[in-house]
Formats: sequence, structure tokens, C-alpha cells
Amino acid sequence: MNSRDENEREIVERARKGDSLAFEELVRLYQRPLYGFLYRLSGNVEDAMELTQSAFVRSWTSLARFRGESSFRTYLYKIAANAWRNTVRDRSRRPSVDLEKVPLMSNDDPHADAESAQEQNLLWRAVDRLPPRQREILVLRIREGLSFEEAAKVMVCSVGAAKASYHQAVGKLKTDLREEDQ
Repeated sequence: MNSRDENEREIVERARKGDSLAFEELVRLYQRPLYGFLYRLSGNVEDAMELTQSAFVRSWTSLARFRGESSFRTYLYKIAANAWRNTVRDRSRRPSVDLEKVPLMSNDDPHADAESAQEQNLLWRAVDRLPPRQREILVLRIREGLSFEEAAKVMVCSVGAAKASYHQAVGKLKTDLREEDQ
């Protein structure tokens, strides 16, 4: 366990004991990445903001039940992903993503050529057509950098199911991109 994990566990333990300042520290640590995760899933600023707030409220009210079997980050992402799934289910429609605003991989080269931007657009159009579960695993693995084990906890499934969803998503993306290229 590294010092960051130990520091997080210490902060979480203080928050579990009712220390609201410790919980504020957790919010500062995870607010931006959690918002980014939810924005990439929902494709909507308002939904991402609302879901982020909801996830933090839910994590605060259920913190006593957090057993520490995973990192707080994984626990928080699981709460957020459940909230997103509920939103999708309740609306009975897939969320859309503004592909120009959400790159799959960050590109630090300010001189990226138009061809690269066009390829990125094609990729995001294909990602947008994936079923929500496959889209979720791609975002968790590629954008958020979670391991299959962590992603499985967030998605409330087995590691095997997470891997299967990921490989199905990658296969579908390859097929869709090959078809678009023709």
C-alpha cells in the first residue's frame, strides 16, 4: 500500500467518525475526476453536476457501511455509476455525448492535425453507439484508468463479466470503424 492509499484510508476513517472536514477533503480529492467520469458517461453538464452531487451525498450518508474492501475512489465511482444507470433507466433512453468536447484520449499536442481529429470523431461516434454497459467499461478502463477488478466493483459484476463487456465493446468498435472506413 502506498502513502497516498494510507492517507486516503486515514481521511476516510476520520470522515466515518463524523469529521465533516475530512469528508470535505475527500470531496476536494475526487470532485473533478468524478465529475469528468459522469460527464463522459452522461454527455451532459447538468446531469454530470447533479449526479456528482448526488454521489457525494449518498457516499456521506452511507459512509458507515463502507467496509474498506476497496478504495474510497472505487466505492464512490460505484455509487456514481449506479446513479447514472438509474438515470438512464428512468429516462428510457441512451445519453448522448458531444463528441467534439469529449476526446477519448487527451492530446497534449496543440498542433494535432485534422486527420487525427476526424479519426477521434469517428471513434466517439462508434463509442456513442455502444450499449451503456459496454460504454461504461470503456470509460472506466480507458479514461479513468481503473483495473478490471476495480471496474467490476463499480459495475457490480464479476471481473470476467467486466472483461467480456470490454472485449465485446472493443470488437464492436473495430467492426464499426472498419465499416465506416470503407
